[in-house]
Amino acid sequence: MARNPEKTRQKLLQAAYEEIHAHGFQGMRVDEVLRKTGLQKGAFYHHFSSKVELGYAVLEEQIKPILESIWLAPLKDVKNPLVDLPKILSKLAEKTPESIREHGCPLNNLAQEMASQDKGFQVRTTDLFSNWIQAYTKLFKEGQKNNYVRTDIDAEEIARFLIATLEGCIGIFKTEQSLVQWQACQSQLRVYLRGLQK
Repeated sequence: MARNPEKTRQKLLQAAYEEIHAHGFQGMRVDEVLRKTGLQKGAFYHHFSSKVELGYAVLEEQIKPILESIWLAPLKDVKNPLVDLPKILSKLAEKTPESIREHGCPLNNLAQEMASQDKGFQVRTTDLFSNWIQAYTKLFKEGQKNNYVRTDIDAEEIARFLIATLEGCIGIFKTEQSLVQWQACQSQLRVYLRGLQK
């Protein structure tokens, strides 16, 4: 059978993502990743020089696309963020993978666990959060230009506050495994956004 190096690499990344999401980076074991994929250590070291390099690749190639599909892609249809963002949030539960409902946001989990432990993780998680912040900032600046959003409020501060609030809501939801938390988050974010109307 012909080898397919890219398929092998993707198998390793997917299995590593699942292990990191469920157990954290420090709880992830390369031996378990190999057991799940049916691959040998030689295959692992052909693609990654270390567990840390694998973790970086999981962030960039697994977690980044998830973040973009859940949080950033829906923004392309937003005209008035004060009206359209609550609609996106109301549909989020049905679009969110079961693993995220169970284990929480993989980006925030890794940031909490590893940003203070490893410079590479700190830089990479910061970059992903920065992309999210920039996307929301742009949204609210456009809202200000189009007279939907008050101009006496800093758009980037709004973006940072919303993302911190959402991540906190997801964290408590992960702990409680209760829709009550998500419903409370949605209702109070609507109240907050109404207060930004021009």
